[in-house]
Amino acid sequence: MAINNVVVFTCWWLTTRLMFQVMANENLEPLPVIVTPIHYRLTLLPVLEDDPRLCGHVWIDVKARAETNLIVLHASDLTIIKAIVLPVSSDANERGSQFKSEDGLMVENFCFAAAVYHDTIVDSSNIALDHHADGQKQLISILLKEVLKKGEYYRIGLLYSGNIYESNKGFFRATYEVGNKSDCCKRIIAATQLEAIHARRLFPCIDEPAHKATFQLMVGHHFTLKAINNMPLKSSARMATVDNWVWDTFDTTPVMSTYLLACVLTEFNHVEMIYHSISGKNVTVRLWTHQHRLGHLDFALNLIPQALNKLENYLGVPYSLPKLDVIALPGYEEGKAMENWGLIIHSEMNLLVDETTDDIDKSIVGATIVHELAHQWFGNLVSSTSWDDIWTNEGLTTLFESAILEQVASDLEYETVVLVFLQEVMRSDLLSTQFALSAPASSYPSVDEKFDVIAYAKGAAIFRMARSFVGEEAFHQYANANSTDLWNLINQEARRTHTISGRMNVARIMKTWTQQPGYPLVHVHRSKNGIIHISQRPFKNSDSPPKDNSTMAVSASWWVPISMTNGEDLRFSPKDRLPVAWLSPRKPSMELQGTIGNNTWVLVNPQAGNYYRVNYDRRNWDLLAEQLMRNHTVIPFITRSQLVDDAFVMGHAKIITYDIALQLIRYLTHTNDDVLIRRVAQSHIQFLEAIAANSIQNPDKKKMIKNMSSYITRERKSRMAKMSAGDPGRGDCDSGDHQCVNKALLLFRDFIDGTIHPGKDRSANSESWCAAVRHGSQPEWNFAWNMTSSYGDQTLPETRKMLKAMCCTTDSMHAKQLLTRVLHPNIKQGPKETLMIMQQLIKNPSVHQVAVTFILSNSVFLNKHFRNPSLMSELLTAIAKHSYSMEELEKVKAFVVNNSKELESGGVNRIMAAINNNMEWLELATDDSHTTVEY
Repeated sequence: MAINNVVVFTCWWLTTRLMFQVMANENLEPLPVIVTPIHYRLTLLPVLEDDPRLCGHVWIDVKARAETNLIVLHASDLTIIKAIVLPVSSDANERGSQFKSEDGLMVENFCFAAAVYHDTIVDSSNIALDHHADGQKQLISILLKEVLKKGEYYRIGLLYSGNIYESNKGFFRATYEVGNKSDCCKRIIAATQLEAIHARRLFPCIDEPAHKATFQLMVGHHFTLKAINNMPLKSSARMATVDNWVWDTFDTTPVMSTYLLACVLTEFNHVEMIYHSISGKNVTVRLWTHQHRLGHLDFALNLIPQALNKLENYLGVPYSLPKLDVIALPGYEEGKAMENWGLIIHSEMNLLVDETTDDIDKSIVGATIVHELAHQWFGNLVSSTSWDDIWTNEGLTTLFESAILEQVASDLEYETVVLVFLQEVMRSDLLSTQFALSAPASSYPSVDEKFDVIAYAKGAAIFRMARSFVGEEAFHQYANANSTDLWNLINQEARRTHTISGRMNVARIMKTWTQQPGYPLVHVHRSKNGIIHISQRPFKNSDSPPKDNSTMAVSASWWVPISMTNGEDLRFSPKDRLPVAWLSPRKPSMELQGTIGNNTWVLVNPQAGNYYRVNYDRRNWDLLAEQLMRNHTVIPFITRSQLVDDAFVMGHAKIITYDIALQLIRYLTHTNDDVLIRRVAQSHIQFLEAIAANSIQNPDKKKMIKNMSSYITRERKSRMAKMSAGDPGRGDCDSGDHQCVNKALLLFRDFIDGTIHPGKDRSANSESWCAAVRHGSQPEWNFAWNMTSSYGDQTLPETRKMLKAMCCTTDSMHAKQLLTRVLHPNIKQGPKETLMIMQQLIKNPSVHQVAVTFILSNSVFLNKHFRNPSLMSELLTAIAKHSYSMEELEKVKAFVVNNSKELESGGVNRIMAAINNNMEWLELATDDSHTTVEY
């Protein structure tokens, strides 16, 4: 190196050091604005077997935004072999033809012969001097011989090597089996997972959602595999130096974010259809899975074109790409899906449906399919500008998922899924344990933490609330860039349509919901003179102030829309959810003149249209309970569920006494409907039973719990029992209904004697199988064990359904046998089956302790078995959420502290948040000092 170059290099090194010292420790600090990417030409050669590795080369066309001799890009776990920077023409057509190179040959030679190709013409024009990688910061810096000219165009070329991962990040591979036994049946599938910040693991780039560009991919693979990309295949050619390998080149994508680039390598087959877009063009839709499971794609194949049509018509924007591939991927995390533009990836359980799939699971499949389709517009076509606002993508998509399913699949029990999701997030979203929706992504241990139930469920609830108070027409006239722009656009339209007054501002209203965690508790009290007093306070499960952090204030308050109905004038339609009044941070309480009689109930927030809980005076609670006993259908199902969940949660938080919840569920003894509400109540009662077993016994509380249990398990009237006599799926096996349980046992005995094959059973849902195992004896267990142990393909829907049913056992020895399946040398159990089994056993109060002891005692083995540290984190989070003793929670906390290096950083945060949340609930629920339980 010449002296002048040493001086330049030293200055560059000092500048880079200074820049890195200014940056935060997180990998989410935006890159300095040096260049803007325009186009990526990416060549990938993933070697999946025999020393797995990734070889690649990328050309990045950029426009200079600053006069500097330093270019900074993202790169993680990549070894840069050679860096080139070339000045190119400002004319796009001319630029495309400049410096043409044999990228495929270059990567072949490097990957298979360790030879670095040199092009004399290219090298002579190269202005790159040196490059430096910082693995901790996930950056690569390229030092230049000359200063970039602002506004001019350049082409960055990088030859590199990388990793093939075993977990779902970057370019990863997964093994699966297609036969019953023997190693010959093992197959490998490979795919990309680049969201959130894993594109930098695949190729050097500017890995930020705001920095969009076009992409053209060329991927090399063995000829027995098929390559799938966001775009259609353009051409295919044999490799020059390696037999039986080919290069596939795909068309150029539209402008998009780096995390949406995708590639899958597989032997799968597909079913295909043509979708006729509103634009007049034909879109090829292909669904991929194993050859023997193609029939399980019928549900998705029927739903996708209907959903696409509704989305296109609803938004007035046609689907943008010429094709859409959807693949069920083995080895993908349970319940996960990814909305890559034109190439959607699902875990198998989120796409495959057969005769044994029950209505709830089918609803979840339908919701996931529509969610990822909606992302083709929200997030792909129009994106958030940073990860800080990713909740807008997920919240809007979840909201539209609901609207579309109501139109195209009204027979699905999607309403149930929405309710469970909402109730789960409201239980978790407490001031002391959560971040605000719009909290900076850099404040999280991992950006993946932004993709949690808060982003999806609370995000959707916030948007649903905004839609309620500004009106449908105003809400849908928008484009999303970031949350501030979104609220301003909605505000303009709401003013035009006069759905809010000129003194109100949507952005100011919504900031109170997005910039602080938690939600309000609205108190409604009626005086004898008819005046209704309404006030708000933060809902929290303790009287102590929340933990101090930058995302919230102790004196949290909100702009709260108050929508109302009453027993004399029933109003539950969407139009009736417009607010009749507002609470605000400056005016947290108000009075309304009532016009109804003292013996008529009032109800605030009908149909859970707004994101808060409601507490009433005792007289109004009694009137609501009387209405449910008299005719529960007068109050719609969603609102009934909302009332029951609110009453129990406020009972746990010592805001009201449990006898209110007791009165609300009394009506369940007179109906065979409302299975979900029965289960909501049952989950709360199980919580009370568990903490009663782990604390000082309170005779009054014990009596109360017994009474509650009798309301949800008591035999229904004979007429109702007869209704379910012919169909165990229509009874309530979950709460112990004898008619349902007996039918389930008879069905299971037909399985045992071979009269019916489980895979052909269409008469019962998963709860009936669960009841047969839970209430059956050794023959039922033996049949289930033999069935799930002898099938080679553990991901068959009926096999997974039976494994899930076995997790309903109340026998600790059976639970231990099920847990130790993963250790059995002759049973091939994949990580996702292990995760499912253990999560289900953790949720089962009868065997919870058995599962926890096994998991903590076998963590070293499980870490190796899972290969992905996030799966162990999921298990520990589940334990934390379903523990009912301080002793166990302290034990889990100590385990996490001692094993934090083996867990992902974001996972540790999730587990600790769940532990702290549950500890707060247990402290309240076991403190009877200020609560009087009445009957």
